[in-house]
Amino acid sequence: MTTTRRVLAALLCLLLTSGQSLAQSTADLKVEKLERSIQDLERRVASLEAQLRERSAPPTAPSGKEGWRKLKIGMLDKEVEQLVGSPSKVEASQAITTWWFGTRGYVMFDAKSRKVERWSEP
Repeated sequence: MTTTRRVLAALLCLLLTSGQSLAQSTADLKVEKLERSIQDLERRVASLEAQLRERSAPPTAPSGKEGWRKLKIGMLDKEVEQLVGSPSKVEASQAITTWWFGTRGYVMFDAKSRKVERWSEP
């Protein structure tokens, strides 16, 4: 009987420690996922901060629709700003950055290349 109790106790200890190990493994995976998310967000923030630093004084833009009609797919954001001026609002996601001009006009850029993908005149 004593041997049976020892074996049962050993099995119970083994089960308890393997359960803790599994819980720790799951927690580790969650922490790693959060760390990757934080690194991605830090890269995005750094990119946006760099874009803001590159902008000095807002360039003078042609009045009316003249500048908008000169926009072309593939233009860089700097070129767009020279043609239509600075946006009133900027929205950024991982894939797209959108510059808003008032409530209706916008220019959408690829977030990485910063090149125009499409736009709508205000």
